[in-house]
Amino acid sequence: MAYEPLCAYARIALSGHVNGLRTELLKIPGVRDRSGVYLVPHHAIHIVDGMIESAGAKLQHASWSVPPPKTMPWEVVESTLRSKGEVREYVLDGFLTGYQKAALCYSFNRAGTHFWHPTGSGKTLTGILYGLLEDGPLLVVTRAASRLQFGREIERFTHLRPYIIRPESSLRKGAERLTDYLLSDDERRRVVVVGWESLSRNVANLVRMSPGCVIFDESHRGKSTKRWEVLPIEELEGQDAKEDAKRAREQDTAARKRGGFVKDNENGRVMIVPLENTAMAASKIAKASNRRVCTTATPIKDRVRDLWGPLDFAEPNAWGSATVWLNRYADRKPGIYGGYDTRGESNVPELVSRLEHVAHRVDYAETHRDLPPKRRQSVYVAPEDQCRPTGGFPKELKEAAKRGATALLEVKMAQSASKKRKAVIGLVEDHVSSNHKVVLFTGRRRDCDKLGEDIRKAGAVKQLDVTVWAAHGGVSTAKRQDIIDDYMAHPGPCVLVGTGDAFGESLNIHDTDAAIFVMLPYTPGQLRQWEGRFTRRGGVRPVIVYYVICEDTVDEHIADILISKLPAVESIVHDEELAAARTVIAGMDAFSDPDALADSILAKLDF
Repeated sequence: MAYEPLCAYARIALSGHVNGLRTELLKIPGVRDRSGVYLVPHHAIHIVDGMIESAGAKLQHASWSVPPPKTMPWEVVESTLRSKGEVREYVLDGFLTGYQKAALCYSFNRAGTHFWHPTGSGKTLTGILYGLLEDGPLLVVTRAASRLQFGREIERFTHLRPYIIRPESSLRKGAERLTDYLLSDDERRRVVVVGWESLSRNVANLVRMSPGCVIFDESHRGKSTKRWEVLPIEELEGQDAKEDAKRAREQDTAARKRGGFVKDNENGRVMIVPLENTAMAASKIAKASNRRVCTTATPIKDRVRDLWGPLDFAEPNAWGSATVWLNRYADRKPGIYGGYDTRGESNVPELVSRLEHVAHRVDYAETHRDLPPKRRQSVYVAPEDQCRPTGGFPKELKEAAKRGATALLEVKMAQSASKKRKAVIGLVEDHVSSNHKVVLFTGRRRDCDKLGEDIRKAGAVKQLDVTVWAAHGGVSTAKRQDIIDDYMAHPGPCVLVGTGDAFGESLNIHDTDAAIFVMLPYTPGQLRQWEGRFTRRGGVRPVIVYYVICEDTVDEHIADILISKLPAVESIVHDEELAAARTVIAGMDAFSDPDALADSILAKLDF
């Protein structure tokens, strides 16, 4: 039985001049013929109407399988979310921006939708709230490095307890497994977070979970159109009809067991089975859920062909097969060296017109208008996503232990910063893909050089030919100032990597979209100094400050002390009033001795 798209579509019957029209209609991705009745997705209705009128045909009758989606008033959306009792009160009491509310109103009665919002615009929260509009388990698919962050955001905005799927090798003895979580007695909604990278390994359990909604975060990661594998099978001999029928049944059975089917093509009989890759796993999960939302800041990373995969996740089969879609919109044609060339584009105005019915878009100018001048976000890096630190730490730790708790703490913070390169580079790529200007503060000089080198090699940075500067205390003051002048004059995207010691004080870098603190300073005054570089008079960008925190390291305890206290400071003092800030941060004024503060942090790690 063919899978029917879980979206609004119309059944249309025609009369009159339909012979040539039929062929043209079936070229539109998502339009299908059901014995003379055409199944038309809601986002293609206006195109089909125009073709019918141009051909001189007549519409015999039309009926909707489900009502076409309409934008709902915010009062209806808010009432629905409040009635479930899962969203924390402050979120619905003035916390949401205007475009977040508009996105939820737009998508309220859509079974599949897209949020194309810039990086740092709060689309994580918007996606979570959309997912809660539907009953049943909530599944989040995000990149591996963002699993912990997404889980913590769910805990921050809701009363739910998410389960984060992690590699078996990283699970501790006695850790809760997915099956235990799904079968637990807790009456709250089940929420599961999984990385794109491990999706295919967990697809069977996730399909059985029957999600009420799936959030495909960073949906451009599922852009692949290669979901099926074509296998040659033994031809039927054609001499004994009974024997041939038996062998054909056996072949069909073998194909079905693998989730595929058998068909005849120009090369004879072939078995078509699903590939065990990320795109096919996401497709299976999408078809097993009631609602789907794809969130991304960069829906097209490279070519128009990249769009089909995410579109099919949000509305399975409503955009037709990959082949039909690529033929119409990516100018699919035979390649010079075999295969097909889909690097082009065609019928772009038609595609843009259809996308207006499925995607809620927000541009950077709108987020700039709605967002405060500075926001903070913690990004947690799981142990399995941490990279090996740049060498030298065993010797440094041994020597620091002789000098006291403060020296030991500083070395451990630098060691933690050196483990974050992979996660940090992914964050940088997201921002430069949105044409943003990014500053990173790290610890040691060698980490600064290594991070700058690796960022230059990153895919999005190379593809966009992004300018990257890396400097530290080993660079002269005059040279550092030249770098800052060049960075401030650059329109973006661009990246500045520096050590906090060299760039964290007495400099203005306020023309910045994202500030990433790879290493956290452990005193509130120093943290305020670092943040103060990005909120100066004359600033024109609403900067977002990221605190990148390695799980199971000293980072977590520093973050507990520093970050959780900062909102109280904001309500009382300005960024520049560092002396007052020190006394306001609850609990921190007790540590007038830096060694006492360092001891308190290290004690929590049993050092």
